[in-house]
Amino acid sequence: MERRYGYSGKILQVDLSSGNIDYYPTEKYSSKFLGGRGIAAAIHWDEVPPEAKAFDPENKLVMMTGPLCGIKGLAGSRWQISGKSPVHNRFSYCNLGGAWGARLKFAGYDGLVISGKSDKPVYLYIDNENIELRDASFLMGMGAAETRRKLKDDMGKLSSVLSIGPAGENRAVFATIMADSDSSGSAGMGAVMGSKNIKAIAVRGKGSVDIADNERLGSLRQTVRKLKYNLTHYPTTLSSSAQEGKLKRDICFGCVNGCVRETYTPKGKPTGKYMCQSAIFYDIRAHRYYGEATEVPFFANNLCDDFGLDTRALETMIMWLVRCYKSGILTEEETDLPFSKIGSLEFIEKLIRMISFRKGFGDVLANGTIKAAEIVGQESDKLITSYMVKTGENELYGPRLYITTGLFYAMEPRQPIQQLHEVSEPGIVWATRELGAIDHYLTSDVMRGIGKRFWGSEIAADFSTYEGKALAASMVQNREYAKEMLIVCDFTWPIIHSPGTDDHVGDPSLESRICEAVTGVEMTESGLYHLGERVFNLQRAILAREGHNGRSHDILDEYNFTAPLKGDYGNPDAIVPGKGGKPFARKGMVVDRDEFEKMKDEYYEIRGWDVATGLQKKECLEKLDLGDVANALETEGLIV
Repeated sequence: MERRYGYSGKILQVDLSSGNIDYYPTEKYSSKFLGGRGIAAAIHWDEVPPEAKAFDPENKLVMMTGPLCGIKGLAGSRWQISGKSPVHNRFSYCNLGGAWGARLKFAGYDGLVISGKSDKPVYLYIDNENIELRDASFLMGMGAAETRRKLKDDMGKLSSVLSIGPAGENRAVFATIMADSDSSGSAGMGAVMGSKNIKAIAVRGKGSVDIADNERLGSLRQTVRKLKYNLTHYPTTLSSSAQEGKLKRDICFGCVNGCVRETYTPKGKPTGKYMCQSAIFYDIRAHRYYGEATEVPFFANNLCDDFGLDTRALETMIMWLVRCYKSGILTEEETDLPFSKIGSLEFIEKLIRMISFRKGFGDVLANGTIKAAEIVGQESDKLITSYMVKTGENELYGPRLYITTGLFYAMEPRQPIQQLHEVSEPGIVWATRELGAIDHYLTSDVMRGIGKRFWGSEIAADFSTYEGKALAASMVQNREYAKEMLIVCDFTWPIIHSPGTDDHVGDPSLESRICEAVTGVEMTESGLYHLGERVFNLQRAILAREGHNGRSHDILDEYNFTAPLKGDYGNPDAIVPGKGGKPFARKGMVVDRDEFEKMKDEYYEIRGWDVATGLQKKECLEKLDLGDVANALETEGLIV
């Protein structure tokens, strides 16, 4: 199989039912879908039956890298996992950092497709061209981190391992997959991996990635370093007295210069990651219980990673459990959970173990909060309010705060964090400056410049109005899908604002120029976005075939229209840029139902879809070179 610049040339295919190992030529998909989410979605469309369930052998786990993976200095070594999710039995996805994707590419594979189901526990061993399915009985019941350490010790330092914990083995619907650097992938993919009876995938490679134009790429690397806004140290909630161990920056393979990712090493205990929501999801409750800052929030995160549970889903589950306990719906005796000790290490460890091993009431909770509420009954579902989105995660950067993000939430099969970040990250920096917390260049003028260059109009950066938000949403989606094909990291890309430009507005053309330098294939900014639009429409077609039928399913959780926004983390009045760039408080606001529907009308027009139904039009897909997809949808009555 021919090797091309930016690619290894092969996608590994492993059928766990038969033990057969085969390959696709990457070229079959790369010219049309580039990599990452693009190739993953194309394989899913071609090979996963619409009627298959998440835990059926016919579901396929597709693990894909992009053409920038394995190249240093680009923050491009993210990698994608996709398949049908047990959350809703529809296509979903996640992506991870660390070095596992780069190692897979160095071993000679741009991706890995896992199908079928093994009749006994196995792990996949990949050592360049040597590929084996090995017995994993000795690993069963073991934590994901311990599994990684054990297999990595056997393979050596230049290897990487991804694995699942007991939650994945026992098919908890919000089970995660964990790789090196404690990178974790959600959307229930750990449960899908467990359903296939595969515990881990260990990979070692000695290859490299060929680059078409090293000189040009070197120049672009320097530009990236000049323009990139350097993220600060993640604000720890560990007090100096609690920090008996050490916080240390943790940089993924091929990064530009790091981000907020850190590790923490408690005294006498294993190191674990400390960053973002997972670092603090248990912090407030632990502080209330102990009366001071402790290491307990770190241990809670560490337990979730090792047992393999999504902290975002667990955080909202705890909120629901507390409400059920206070309402008298659940008791300690019925559940065997020590509700009187919520916030303690004892409570969180017992909850995690019960869910992960499906013991007692944990068997109910392993189905996710929404299903658990159905099982518990007693109107416990009414206690699920504005803290949880329909896929069980905590709401972040929602449309009551940033209007544009409503379209993202309505159309994606999971929390669309990459799209949310493009809108919220500059908004957060702007708000922090306005509140006087930092001295920063991101003024209202810069926000309007971002709106004009990245989102289609200056008014797109005015969050007091619905005007301009439909166009902004489509532009963000096209760019973020292109980003998910390369695949590059959220903490660097897109460079939307910069200390290194005269107007402090970033440069959205960098990704296409880097792609061209690496692959040698001509690529413009608009050409890259066209690929993003193609893959976005392909995913829309997949979801339509699997049950997401246009306008009637492009909806928000009801609380967005009825529950006033209470504020935002670190931004109590929820201020955003308003008319003329003046601060506008969205505290107390809801989404206007009529305006949201009008925004959908405008959005469907921009996309070239049918406004009345929200279904794709045949000519739209044909223009995107998806004629075969259009024909398939036409036979099923899913296109106009």
